[in-house]
Amino acid sequence: MLKEQGITIDKYRREYGKGIAKCFSEVYGDGYPVKSVYNPDMLQEEFNKGNFYPVVALYERDEVIGVMAVYRSSPVYDKIYEAGAGIVLPAYRGKNIATMLFKYLSEKLPGEVELEEIFGESVCNHTKIQKMVVQNGYLETGIEIDLMPFEAYTKEASSQGRVSTTILFLCLKDKAQDVFFPEVYTKELEFLYLNSKRKRTLIPSKADIPSGSVTKGNHNFFEFARVNRLTITTIGEDIGSFIDSVEKGLLAKGVYVSQVFLRLDCPWIGMAIDVLRKKGYFLGGTLPRWFDADGIFMQKIYRKPNWEGINLYSSRAKEILCFIRADWERTQH
Repeated sequence: MLKEQGITIDKYRREYGKGIAKCFSEVYGDGYPVKSVYNPDMLQEEFNKGNFYPVVALYERDEVIGVMAVYRSSPVYDKIYEAGAGIVLPAYRGKNIATMLFKYLSEKLPGEVELEEIFGESVCNHTKIQKMVVQNGYLETGIEIDLMPFEAYTKEASSQGRVSTTILFLCLKDKAQDVFFPEVYTKELEFLYLNSKRKRTLIPSKADIPSGSVTKGNHNFFEFARVNRLTITTIGEDIGSFIDSVEKGLLAKGVYVSQVFLRLDCPWIGMAIDVLRKKGYFLGGTLPRWFDADGIFMQKIYRKPNWEGINLYSSRAKEILCFIRADWERTQH
């Protein structure tokens, strides 16, 4: 437990289920997309399966006044968790509770449950969350340009356009591995792995895609955000036509952002990146342990990006933005 000024931060226990449900109901009504938070039995089941690990803020040790969680997010590796689902009841805001929850989640929770990697997406319409995450030991590995629609922030009037997010990772258990890097991104990947405290051997990707090989992957379209995310698990000779088939019909859905996640343990990743860049995709960043192996993500914006709306906390994030924007300029035809 973590105690401060009459507030206790504690790991999830079954008896907190009703209080967690009450918190989400008060803040979101019945509109929160993860429905298990409203049902204590479902929440316990998700906890038992290792899918959702909440931590709670308690007032006078019994009333749940805040929640934050880590949950499985990668579709291909179950030891990497996303930090999110953070809420504090309105009456208790301004008391540093979110910071206390995040500190517990990052420092104490990994000793209580099995986690190897935690990542988060911090909005760039302000720098407050970025600062909190960086100060807890997370490292920026990329920026998701225009990820969120401005409509999500109209209530707080904090954005005049779509909102980008920094993506940050906290390494809890490293796995030494080879990383094949596209030569076009030699300097960028060297920078992204700088100070990462990860055991990586960087190898230039010079191999050709094997003749007759077939691309495998799956994609999800997030309608509210108008974002399509394609995760490629196998890069085949048909990578170009595979991308075309996924993109077909996206404009009719009103797509704004298309992301492609690929493995960096593939010796011919460089050729796949060349194909994507010719189709207007540009660098987003790296995804440590996303496939258990590290990944890289590319992104395509179907309108002019809201560069002016990006606010960054650290000098590292600002450098990442510089080379992302430069690559965007090089890949637009």
